[in-house]
Amino acid sequence: MNAQPDTTAGIDENTPLARLGPKWQQLLAEARSLSAAGQHAIAIVIAAAAGEWATELVLERLIETAKDHSRNVRDLVEMSERLLITWSFEADRVRMAFCDLTGEIPDRQPWWDAWLWSRRRRHDIAHRGVLTADAVTAGKCIDAAALHVAWLTKVVMSRAP
Repeated sequence: MNAQPDTTAGIDENTPLARLGPKWQQLLAEARSLSAAGQHAIAIVIAAAAGEWATELVLERLIETAKDHSRNVRDLVEMSERLLITWSFEADRVRMAFCDLTGEIPDRQPWWDAWLWSRRRRHDIAHRGVLTADAVTAGKCIDAAALHVAWLTKVVMSRAP
């Protein structure tokens, strides 16, 4: 098992990051446990869910604290009020709003290609019923989710009060 470092150690419990840390780590640990038990497909879905949850939480907190919202941010907020959306960087609107709020560009990060590959595996499982994932595939997907969430943690930490 590849243990990920605790990137939330020492964070004040009143920051948005403190609310993020334990939950995503718990989901990623559960994904690793499921994969170790041979439940690779569900492990991939759980790892992806950890990233979606972290992305949603971070974006919500950034939107709450931003003084002025760009058009991209306003569009995302309006859409989320009308529709059930997946808070994933696969969606252009989510990526653009995040970039407007932080100046960070997710699809230029070193983890992006592996993360996008892992998202395709998740979609194959969740939408096409492909259940042929193996331990190596699950491990790569979990690692990609962990890198994605660690990056989100770093971005939020740089903006924490």
